[in-house]
Amino acid sequence: MKKIRETRGTKQFELLNVKGEVVQKVCRNCQRVKLIDEFPRYTAGHYRPDCKICHKNKRRIYYNKITDERVVYRQRERARKVGAPDNYLLSDYLKLKEFANSHCMISGLKTDKLQIDHFQALSKGWLGSTKENTILVCEDVNQAKRDLSIFEFIKSDRSKGLIDRKQLTRTIYYLANVCGLSITQYISMLQYMEELATKSKDLWR
Repeated sequence: MKKIRETRGTKQFELLNVKGEVVQKVCRNCQRVKLIDEFPRYTAGHYRPDCKICHKNKRRIYYNKITDERVVYRQRERARKVGAPDNYLLSDYLKLKEFANSHCMISGLKTDKLQIDHFQALSKGWLGSTKENTILVCEDVNQAKRDLSIFEFIKSDRSKGLIDRKQLTRTIYYLANVCGLSITQYISMLQYMEELATKSKDLWR
């Protein structure tokens, strides 16, 4: 005769056979009744409360979060090393990824391997890693732009074939919006920061 019991810790229902072995249980996450073989085991040998599918999804979400946190941390560290603003947040990065939607924010190319870049290069030491300066680009754009500001990149031969004007305009509108500026104010701010970067460079020559 089969028996149903409730686990103490996770309060899950399990179905036991006549030998007292668990043959089915309810997944803690999806709440579906599944065969016990559909549940992964802990190292100690007993079964986990989430089925294999739910457990895999949770691990994927966890590792994606950790990866995103590391990306943000590295960008803040890079800014600190050059004495630039370093207040970029995980929430800023997640919103940026949502906006980019796997498309380079300069070329418009769709790719799953977007890289962090900055409208004003970090090496210039003024805008740093902030939500108004951070963008996501494809590898070709990142390699070509390198230490140039967006203004310098547009004028440079390096940008040939790498700029989609419509996409770049969308990007500028997005960055202006996240810092509460009109597009005119935002572009003026970028130009002012470029002037400061140039003056500081000339000062240390």
